[in-house]
Amino acid sequence: MARKKQGKVAGAADEIIQRIPLACTDEDEAVRFFEDMRWGDNAKDAGCPKCGDTNCYRMTARDGSREKSYRWRCRGCGKQFSVRTGTVYEESRIPLRHWAFAFWAACASKKGVSAKQIQRQTGLSYKSALFMMHRIRWAMRPEDKPKLTGTVEADETWVGGRPRYRPVHTKKIRADITRNNWQTRYDRKTPVFAAVQRGGEVRTRVMSEVTGRTLKQAVLDHVDLSARLMTDELNTYTTVGKMFEGGHDRIKHSRKIYVRGDITTNTVESFFAILKRGINGVYHSVSREHLQRYLDEFEFRYNARKLTDGERTQKAIRQADGKRLHYKEPVSNKRAG
Repeated sequence: MARKKQGKVAGAADEIIQRIPLACTDEDEAVRFFEDMRWGDNAKDAGCPKCGDTNCYRMTARDGSREKSYRWRCRGCGKQFSVRTGTVYEESRIPLRHWAFAFWAACASKKGVSAKQIQRQTGLSYKSALFMMHRIRWAMRPEDKPKLTGTVEADETWVGGRPRYRPVHTKKIRADITRNNWQTRYDRKTPVFAAVQRGGEVRTRVMSEVTGRTLKQAVLDHVDLSARLMTDELNTYTTVGKMFEGGHDRIKHSRKIYVRGDITTNTVESFFAILKRGINGVYHSVSREHLQRYLDEFEFRYNARKLTDGERTQKAIRQADGKRLHYKEPVSNKRAG
């Protein structure tokens, strides 16, 4: 019996994936990788990030090699710059090869990558790895978010904290716990709102509380009024649902009904499933003040799900252009929380 011809083995999906392993180990290759991802084939055409002049050139050492800081000079304004200038990794002492690995790991992992794993695989301190991942999540957040159209599913969930309901099998323990203690445990959870356009993108937001006012504002901020809105039977969606031209359809989960024709919220529920598996299985615990950055990370990967891992990495690097996140910002947020 003739053997079946074996297909191609170990073929990378695209050119970017082929370059990433070398960019993660060699600093010169990492600099070239980031320059190509940010500026394209010809960095001179991108122009000076300070004045926009395209008359730029690479600075070199006496032996003709790249200058040690991999800087460029603009003949227009005379300023020096590098691929780090005007990005989330500007003034970072972390080598670009570690940034390349962190960007790729965050974009290729469906449920994210923890700072502890980055620490183990790069040799950085946990403090540096954590702040680097925060900056990457900041880069993943898009500047402009167009409102969702078509059929849009909206729902809310609770993230973090302890179980919302009392355990049935511990009657003796339950009798000794006051209602206030269980309410305190419930308050530790953080409400999260999400709206998903079928076949399109997702929008997320950390909520201060789940009320008719806050849900109405979240829906109107992310969903166009021409859309068709689908939610569960929560009464707080009734008022805002009347404002949509496409109508408002509801599915009654309390009666164990999850699909009725094309009326369902399973799409947004599946996004919540990935979010919670990532938080519980990878990050384990996320504080309320940092939760929005993690939501931006999951939102970015979901919206770029049709791209390859290499294309998704390139998109994240390009979105890092023009953004800064100083260390005092996440630290001050944590102290305020």
